[in-house]
Amino acid sequence: MKSKISTGIWLVFLGIIALLDNFSIIDFNFYAIIKYWPLLIVSLGINLIFQHKNYGTGVIIAVNIALCIFLTYVGYTSNDKFNWTGKLAYKNNIKDTSETEQNLSIPFTEKINNPKLTFNIGASKIKVDNNTTQLLEAQSESKNLGLTLDQSGNNIEISAVSSDKNAKNHFVNLSLSDTQNWILAFNIGAAQLTADLSSHKIEKLEINSGAANVNIKLGQPTIEKVKVEINTAASNTKISIPKDAACAVDMTTILSNNNLQGFIKRDDMWVTDNYDTASKKYIIELNGAANSLKIDRY
Repeated sequence: MKSKISTGIWLVFLGIIALLDNFSIIDFNFYAIIKYWPLLIVSLGINLIFQHKNYGTGVIIAVNIALCIFLTYVGYTSNDKFNWTGKLAYKNNIKDTSETEQNLSIPFTEKINNPKLTFNIGASKIKVDNNTTQLLEAQSESKNLGLTLDQSGNNIEISAVSSDKNAKNHFVNLSLSDTQNWILAFNIGAAQLTADLSSHKIEKLEINSGAANVNIKLGQPTIEKVKVEINTAASNTKISIPKDAACAVDMTTILSNNNLQGFIKRDDMWVTDNYDTASKKYIIELNGAANSLKIDRY
């Protein structure tokens, strides 16, 4: 049974990495991790050593997740590639010589109500605020980060594709109108997301991330149930909500560190003391592994 746990962790790891790479959310160097194949032997050895221990499951899960995180770092940062001489060659970064600032925007129109925005980006720093007179604006001065916008009715998708891996030089400022009811989805990898949504009207917020730092500030819920879904691995997430905002947290996580201020445990959920009586509330769903979640009340 415990060997199946390890197999499941590795299959999930490879599946997520392949999916993120296929959608150009990250640029993963699969060749670079091949030389670390002995780690699979280490994983097998850990299973054999701890399979009959009372605490063995926790150790097996922790070690395998740690190995996957290490390989994620190697595959994301390595510049090694295979050449026909059988030697390692340096992978040159693609340089964009353009000095032009990138700006994307969507003006207000009566045809757009309750917009749904999907934002896809790899290693970058993203800031979200409401400093715009448009429906939406995205701006970046990063030379090696290409922004594209696709819109179909209320559905808006912004993607940022990097031509290098120097995340500290990639920055996107995303400004959203605070007059609309937004459905937001952020698909980010190895990124830093800082979003002040305290003045925005949020119907649903979804964050899918890996090895990311996420800092979200929310205002009072504006509808009966505002769903916040967070699917992360090896990420730090901080959510700030008003002190009197009703909220429930449902967690399906392993090896995670959670700090929930002002919440009480009830059955399988954590809730604020005013959750049952409030007419409008947040429902936060947290799924993942090796995460850190903190909920602040301001």
